[in-house]
Amino acid sequence: LGMRRMIRHHALIRKLPAVETLGCATVVCTDKTGTLTQNEMTVVRAWTGGKSLQLSGEGYCPQGTFARDGAPFAVRDDADARLLLQGALLCNDARLDECADERVGQGGRAGWRITGDPTEGALVVAAAKGGYARDEANAAWPRVQEIPFDSERKRMSTLHRVDAEAARAALAALGATPFVVFVKGAPDVIVELCRAQVEDGRLVPLDEARRAVLLEQNRDMARSALRVLAVACCPLEVLPERPGAADIESNLVFVGLLGMIDPPRPEIVDALRRAREAGLKSVMVTGDYRETAEAIARDIGLLTPDAQVLSGAEIE
Repeated sequence: LGMRRMIRHHALIRKLPAVETLGCATVVCTDKTGTLTQNEMTVVRAWTGGKSLQLSGEGYCPQGTFARDGAPFAVRDDADARLLLQGALLCNDARLDECADERVGQGGRAGWRITGDPTEGALVVAAAKGGYARDEANAAWPRVQEIPFDSERKRMSTLHRVDAEAARAALAALGATPFVVFVKGAPDVIVELCRAQVEDGRLVPLDEARRAVLLEQNRDMARSALRVLAVACCPLEVLPERPGAADIESNLVFVGLLGMIDPPRPEIVDALRRAREAGLKSVMVTGDYRETAEAIARDIGLLTPDAQVLSGAEIE
């Protein structure tokens, strides 16, 4: 009888004890990215050299504009913004492809799809909005080595040979250098590894005051429900024989921050309400920053006045 009743609700039950187990559940622990949110990242803010920029456009379509304080901003005319977008594109394994199919990929927009990680894909799309394409960048800065992202280091690094004149011009602040390392990852981790930052196309020491500004910019983006990545670089005169993280991820030059939004799924607010009415407590578990998690939870109605937000360290 129970199985017949479930079938009327379009639920096919293979083993009835599974329903009994589900009926005993009182708490649902759910991931955030791709479960509560759409897993379609879009870069909407950038910060570099003391300049805060806004990006328009949605999804994977590489059409959008850059603005600063509401006025159009030409990123290709700004040395700091150029280096930020090129670094984000090069230290990246995702690809943006045009497709004849009108609706492509998970959450894809008409005519475009991302192959690879959605977060990296968002960076590729942001670079494309600034006029930088993957094949063109690879020709000017051929990749010679990579240290993949891992959860311990919280960053990824790529080594490039500086071939084209355009690439040398972008690195003018670093001086003539045959090789360059680009690093992207968690802002607090990247900032700790930096000795200087780019500002108006030149290098300035990263003192405590500037370091505090960078970290506050990161917190500000996170409070706006943005996932934030930092980009840094480092010139190399000689390519290490067997490059490791300790060899190339120190004395970096901070380039900038990129903040991307992953919008909540439209149906999730109603789903959480129904779970609450059924007596289920919902818990969001995510690897994102505390501020970002709080902002998303507030938007979807999960963060009630009596709710708690706990970090991994606090739980331990």
